[in-house]
Amino acid sequence: MLFRKLWLSLCAGALLAAHPLQAEEPTQLREVRVAYIGILPSETTEHAVYPTFDFLKSQLGHKYRFKLFDISNHDFLEEINVLKPHLLFAPSEIYLQLAAIPQLNAHDIAALKSVFSSKTSASVGSVFITRADRNDINSIADMKGKRVAAANNENLSEWWAALGELKERGYTPNRFFGGERFTRERHLGAVEEVLAGSSDVGILPTCLLEAYEGVGFVAPGSLKVIDPYDNAKDESPFYCRRSTRALYPGIVISSLANAPDDIVKDVVRTLFTMPPFQGNEWAAGYDYTEVLRLMRDLKFGMYENLRDYSLGALLQRYKTELLILLIILLFLICNELRVHHLVNKRTAELKGALEAKNAAEQEAVLGRKRLSHIERSGAISQMSNIIAHELKQPLGALLNYAAVLKLRLNDRMTEDPLTKTVVENMDAETRRISHIVDSVRKFAKKEQPAHIEYDLVRIVEKAIRTFHQQEEAKTAVPFRTDVATAPVLADPLSLELLILNLIRNAAAASKESGRPKLGVSLEPAGKRWKVTVWNNGLVLSDEQFTRLEHAAESTKPEGLGLGLSIVREIADMHSASLHFERLAKGGVRAELMIDRLATKDPEKNSQLSRPNGRGLKKPLVD
Repeated sequence: MLFRKLWLSLCAGALLAAHPLQAEEPTQLREVRVAYIGILPSETTEHAVYPTFDFLKSQLGHKYRFKLFDISNHDFLEEINVLKPHLLFAPSEIYLQLAAIPQLNAHDIAALKSVFSSKTSASVGSVFITRADRNDINSIADMKGKRVAAANNENLSEWWAALGELKERGYTPNRFFGGERFTRERHLGAVEEVLAGSSDVGILPTCLLEAYEGVGFVAPGSLKVIDPYDNAKDESPFYCRRSTRALYPGIVISSLANAPDDIVKDVVRTLFTMPPFQGNEWAAGYDYTEVLRLMRDLKFGMYENLRDYSLGALLQRYKTELLILLIILLFLICNELRVHHLVNKRTAELKGALEAKNAAEQEAVLGRKRLSHIERSGAISQMSNIIAHELKQPLGALLNYAAVLKLRLNDRMTEDPLTKTVVENMDAETRRISHIVDSVRKFAKKEQPAHIEYDLVRIVEKAIRTFHQQEEAKTAVPFRTDVATAPVLADPLSLELLILNLIRNAAAASKESGRPKLGVSLEPAGKRWKVTVWNNGLVLSDEQFTRLEHAAESTKPEGLGLGLSIVREIADMHSASLHFERLAKGGVRAELMIDRLATKDPEKNSQLSRPNGRGLKKPLVD
């Protein structure tokens, strides 16, 4: 009975030593909610979170009422928003994600530092272990394709730090091992996997192997570290074996947005006075550079979205760069359009200048042709004057001879009609030649011939008759008119020469078509008469028609270019207008417009609008 009472007393004393009795917490004490992320290994929770929480209660329990919460590592943001803790225990990689969220306003107030490290930011890393008798695994390269065991694949202090070392050595981390097994319990489970041979390699946080060997969980010498890093290379000493070159911060205590300043101040002061525990202590001096680099290289934690290569993710990820690129492209496109506009503008200006230059050159060529034509006309005019002057004497002699012949043959002409016709025609033609010579001399001297009242119908008929006498008889020139007479004030001979020249040109042009056709018509056109001469020649080009219009150069290879000039000169002498028009099916139509002359005889005026004969058109002249 006494032994039983002594046993109960020892148990009670042990319980009291482990959990000292505390007075009932007053309800008026302010509540301080402390939370930790469930991703922490159980050893970390037992050896760091619980002792720290108990120490805060023991030191500040008289002022605050502390409560501890476990937050799931998968939905920690939602649970933080619901619980609204004041203080949070979290791995450094989780803390960095929380610090990036403005509304949480997370600030680190202390970090867990290993007593075996001289820097807070270099407290944890990874160590690769295998059985000491595995002679086939001595380096990291030997681990390729082997089975690996670890407690958790979400912790930086073991899994991510180990993968970072593999990547730094040039391997592809997610394809390095032949198999992976995660115990999800204590780290001791990974050790057991390796010792049992279920896994070839194990991954532990730094300093944990020494702790296991110290407490007897692992027999010293049963495990070996693969490819251990030489700590002497570091400027800041690290006293645990490790396989990773890089070291990282451990657990971080942070204050959140709803934590009052006085509570944070009390907690910080208390944490920094807490003595070392389980080989750790709380310290300041935070550097998360290596953590950020590791997360960026392996694309986990706050950089996990970099694994998403969908179009939306890429647009969201590189929106700034894409915006800059878009601005540059728009600038280049606008600049290209501007350059094209300027080039087109300059090209148009240059084209206009070239066209103006070509037009000026063409105008100069036409001017030189006109000047040459004028010079040639002047020379021919002088020659014509000389020839006309010299022809006067032979023509006068011919007229005298014709008169003498008429006197000598007076009796015989009565008896012989043919002789009479020949002599009279010789006299008439000689006189006509004399009149033509006189007209040429007057034309050359720019003298205005006397205009008399004359019938334009007779002038046209005489021109057609002269053409038939001088050209081939088979070339027919139909003449159509609806008027009996067409009185004009003109020089009949000059006007006959004008119309004769138009008919000759029309006949010559129509022969080129193979089936020559031409015609002449006369009709009233208001206060003027319109004489039209047309042909069915070939279609003229623009250049040929221009030459025809301006009459500076002949359209015939053998022509001198003077015929139309004389025609226009005669038209100008009669205040008449002459213009040409190309026909759609080939050929040209020449139209001469000359003023009508109103006679004093009313009967003649009435005949101008009356068809001749029996109301029919004037018959064609053969």
